[in-house]
Amino acid sequence: MKHKLLFVVVLLLSLSIGFTANAQSSGITVWLTGDDTGAAILQEVANMWTETSGTPVTVTAVGWGDAYAQSLAAVAGGSGADIIIGGMSWGISLGSLGGMVELSELYPDQIAEVAEISNPAFYSAILTTEGEVFYVPFNLDTMVMYYNTATFEAAGLEAPATWDDVAAASEAGLTGGWSWGNASWLGFQGVLKQAGGDWYNADCSAAAINSEEGLAALEFYAALYDDYGFPAEQVPVADGLAAGTADYIFSGEWEATGINAAHPEIEGMWSVAPLPAGPSGSYNAFIGGKGMGIFSYSPNVDAAFDLMMFLSTTEAQQALIDLSLANANSIHVPPQPDNYQFILGGDEVRAALTAQLADASGPSNCAGWEESNADVDLILQSVLFEEMDFEDALFELEDVLNAALVEFGS
Repeated sequence: MKHKLLFVVVLLLSLSIGFTANAQSSGITVWLTGDDTGAAILQEVANMWTETSGTPVTVTAVGWGDAYAQSLAAVAGGSGADIIIGGMSWGISLGSLGGMVELSELYPDQIAEVAEISNPAFYSAILTTEGEVFYVPFNLDTMVMYYNTATFEAAGLEAPATWDDVAAASEAGLTGGWSWGNASWLGFQGVLKQAGGDWYNADCSAAAINSEEGLAALEFYAALYDDYGFPAEQVPVADGLAAGTADYIFSGEWEATGINAAHPEIEGMWSVAPLPAGPSGSYNAFIGGKGMGIFSYSPNVDAAFDLMMFLSTTEAQQALIDLSLANANSIHVPPQPDNYQFILGGDEVRAALTAQLADASGPSNCAGWEESNADVDLILQSVLFEEMDFEDALFELEDVLNAALVEFGS
């Protein structure tokens, strides 16, 4: 009986060792949140790393609608990809479940270097409130303002650089619109920061939205729709500028490369600039993008981290920039300010992006923020479209955020 038991134990150990060896020899697997074109671009760049490391990489696209749920299932089941590249707040939420490798513990020197070279607003948004590092930056997205140079010149105005300029544009008969971030916290957050406010206080111990700055932000936000011509519906940038349904539109930087392609008749008649500044002097915009991290069950942690460090190099970021424009007609925005100089899409686009990225903010890393988003959006939409009282809205926002801090804080 003892011999049989020993045989079973040895067999199980052998199978375990064989499984681990097979997992390691099979290379690195990456789930990229996005489409097949993006996965093909990343695959080509990852192959550059394979040429020197000898370790193969397989990149698979996972749609935005499925990626987070798939990652949760992988964490629960203890199997899946080695690396996830996805929504910037996912590292925090998956890490809190024990599903991600805490990178600063294993690689303190390299992570300190990543912190040094990364956009500070993005980097701070992917840290937990305790300073844990489950993610490193992969790319950035931010809001900018697209505007019709011809209609502003005809009105004798420059592109709106302040909230007062937005009012002046409206008085001159020029209208605005919102694309990415329309009627949601994504758009309102920039307005809140422009007013000098924030969702929470600095230590995430309480909501800070119910303030004079929060009130000023809500008033201006509602005025965009009630007084300055912003429609309730999302405005498509290229079509809106071409049709003249909007003279300026707030949206993401990725729109820039598609405008002339979709409407060559307006080439040379539009430009791009940072968002208008509020009373605080800030022209803050939401900064999004993707981070990358390693699942805690991965048997290839060191190799996966080495790949992520390669993707953070100037060589890899330049390749991602070039291939994104050539194959997807899209702008890849590197997360390192030193690499902004390589952004493609034209000098005006590069200048506007560089300026905007210097005054941008990511989603809050306070407990419960992710879980509060839907309720926050409903309250903001009640203000915009149901004439909800501003002060009532501020109290409701405060209650929602504080309740989530209690429920999800630990």
